[in-house]
Formats: sequence, C-alpha cells, structure tokens
Amino acid sequence: MKESKEGEDWFLLFREGNKDAFREAFDRHYRSILYFASSILQQDSFAEDITIETFRKAWENRDRFETPRHLENFLFFVTRNACISHLRSDRTYKGTRDEWGRLTAGMEETGSVIDREKIQALLIEKIHNYLEQLNGGNILRMSYLEGRSTREIAQELNITENNVYIIKSRALRTLRELMAKDNLLWLFILILQKIF
Repeated sequence: MKESKEGEDWFLLFREGNKDAFREAFDRHYRSILYFASSILQQDSFAEDITIETFRKAWENRDRFETPRHLENFLFFVTRNACISHLRSDRTYKGTRDEWGRLTAGMEETGSVIDREKIQALLIEKIHNYLEQLNGGNILRMSYLEGRSTREIAQELNITENNVYIIKSRALRTLRELMAKDNLLWLFILILQKIF
C-alpha cells in the first residue's frame, strides 16, 4: 500500500472493503482522532475505546464516503458525538458537568471549541509525522509528549544526559524549521503551551 499514499488509490480500495486500505485509513487518522477524543474527555482509556469504535463505524459505512475528506469529517463528527454522549452518561456526567457545559456552549459559538480542538488534533498528527522522520524525534516524543525526564530518557537509550540535551536541542531546531517551511510555525506556537 505504500505507493498509494500520495494519491487516493487507498481510499477507493477502502470503499471496496480492502482490509489493507482500512489499515491505511487507520494509520492516517488514528492519532489525530485519539488526541481529539482525549482533549474532549481528558481520560485516555475512554478516548481509545471511542476512537476504535469510530473506526468500526467508518468501516461499516465505508461505501457512503465520497472523498477522503468526507471520511475524515465523519471520523471527527462521530468521535465528538460519542465523547459528548459519554460525558452525558450517568456514571461520568456527575463529575464532568462543567466540562460538558463548556463543550456544548462552545458548539454554539462561531469557531467553536470543538473546531479548535479538531485543528489542534490535526496539528498534533502533523507533529507526530515530523517526529517519526526526525533525527532525535524519539527523544522529543519521550520528553514532551510522554513527559519523561532527561534522566529517564538517557537511561532508556543508554546515553548521557548531556547527549539527550544536545539531541533534543538540535531536533527542536529542525522541527521548527520544518514547520516554518510548511507555514505551520505560527499554529505550532499557538499550542506550544498545551502540548509542550
């Protein structure tokens, strides 16, 4: 399936029920949908369940999607609704009444909270993609996204703490350059406080 990543061949196969194409769709969207659900629920265990269920629903409705963008919108829409339903449920609603109110109030505004979180989720996905290609990307991921200390990273990778600092500094500089090249640096800066 690698050769089809640039075009929409994978999407046509997905619509026809090809399981490799489903894997392609899953790989393309899983992280951003999971992040989106996590940002609404603030509970990773439920977010993962909802994300998996969303992909199951997409697979069941695969013949209805006209474009890859249609599929992506479906994933975000179904995830948002499932998260709100989860927040409304008796077992979680009591402790999350304020959060649910924030979400539903945001949906009535122009540029709602959900839309901003969708954009943020897509940006997080883009950052993950950069980190996978970047020398030192694994150190940035462990440090900023997983919250590991410099000492923990050094021990796991069997390098000195000083090397961790150096690699992290170079990788951050390269990441900023890549995002500036793609005109995403301004958006990256807007969410730095939340993810880093």
